[in-house]
Amino acid sequence: MTRGETAGAAAGPGPAARPRRALHVPLGLLFGQAAAGALLGVLWWAVARRPAAWLVGEPVVLSTAQYPVARDGAFAVLTALAGVAAGLVVLRSAGADPVRVLLAALAGALAGSLLTVAVAGVLPPSDPAEVAHVSVYAWAVVLVQPLVLSCVVAVVTLSSALADWARSAD
Repeated sequence: MTRGETAGAAAGPGPAARPRRALHVPLGLLFGQAAAGALLGVLWWAVARRPAAWLVGEPVVLSTAQYPVARDGAFAVLTALAGVAAGLVVLRSAGADPVRVLLAALAGALAGSLLTVAVAGVLPPSDPAEVAHVSVYAWAVVLVQPLVLSCVVAVVTLSSALADWARSAD
């Protein structure tokens, strides 16, 4: 190699490689959460198909009237945990383009929530009239994952900004 080639290789990736690398994190958050939503759908189906006593509450009522509420609650908890995990990934890897990363993460969180509902809905029994059919009752619960993700990012970002402001005031 010549002297010019060695210096160029040591400088790092060229300008053409940077935009491609800048898309890895947003696309990873978008498609990763969607794929995780499919896996969460299977997990949610397994937990909520016939809700256990700890999920329905005490005293255990033999009626199936509590199933929709228990299923929505289990869905909210599972997607909230996924939202916290995605929020931590956003905070860790926002880099130079935090808005693009956050928007991709929010879109991925919504897609993941919807895929969770879709996957659990097609697993047996898939007839909505069946008592063991898993679906959401209150569709607003689909927004839990994006809401938790945005709250995690907002709280950590605000506390970091306030800490920096307090240090600069000293």
